[in-house]
Amino acid sequence: MNKIVICIPTFKRPEMLKKLVLSIIECNIDESLISSRSIVIVDNDAGMSAEATVAGIIENEAKGVEINYSGFPAKGLANVRNELMRIGLAQNPQFIVFVDDDEYVVADWLNELVKTIESNNGDMAMGPIDSIVGKDIPPYISCWLQRENYLNNTRQYFIRTGNLIIRVASLLEKNVWFDPRFNKTGGEDSFFGLQMIKKGAKIFWASKAVVCEAVPDDRANLKWLSARYYNGANKFTFILKLERNRLKMARKIAVSLIYIVAGFFGLILIFFPITKRYMGLLKLSEGLGGIAGFLSLRYNEY
Repeated sequence: MNKIVICIPTFKRPEMLKKLVLSIIECNIDESLISSRSIVIVDNDAGMSAEATVAGIIENEAKGVEINYSGFPAKGLANVRNELMRIGLAQNPQFIVFVDDDEYVVADWLNELVKTIESNNGDMAMGPIDSIVGKDIPPYISCWLQRENYLNNTRQYFIRTGNLIIRVASLLEKNVWFDPRFNKTGGEDSFFGLQMIKKGAKIFWASKAVVCEAVPDDRANLKWLSARYYNGANKFTFILKLERNRLKMARKIAVSLIYIVAGFFGLILIFFPITKRYMGLLKLSEGLGGIAGFLSLRYNEY
């Protein structure tokens, strides 16, 4: 049986954090897979805005689940994830799990993550993130917020930390941490995953280990989507530069230029009442982001 530490970074989202923590507490636990679980929360807000919320959960709603809350004021995505790993590793678990503070989990989430990584003898496993949008968000916006799902137990070659389990023995053996060069831009999880894969890590998909991401209305708009596509390409190209992969870099530049040209002509789709009407604009944003990454013009998202 396995001891699990669930790691949650948070920043000024106390109510969303509460919903996540309560959903984890209410998870079904298969005792043949999981002997104990604890939650580690690191608040990257210098004012520790979630402290009272977490204290209330610990006092009234924890149901025996150990919750560790601390602040870490050195702002940055890699910084806070590394602090979470340090605290988590000190508890000597078999697995560390990452989940984000704007999400909540389904009842069998933790069982399914453990089942997938164990049955495949994997180093990591991750599951789908379902985007939950308001009912007033039009389909030509909401369609771009949905993420891919894959067949259960299929091997993957990327990671994201919004729904991820890591085998501690693999983490210690490979000695990979989150890179602070991504503190302000995001992409620290992609680069972390790449370093793990380069050292032989195997990642598998847990299709039933679902987390739900509540997308606020201020993100469900064209401006935020354009920035998301631009930033995603910007980070990917920057990672290729760090890896000095000239072949993939040349391919990415070519694809980015194609996206810019195709996206420019695709702008005409905006005037048609179709679900993918913003495809041209978003491809244009993605192409520009790729070229900017090649020029080291980085997008500071945080």
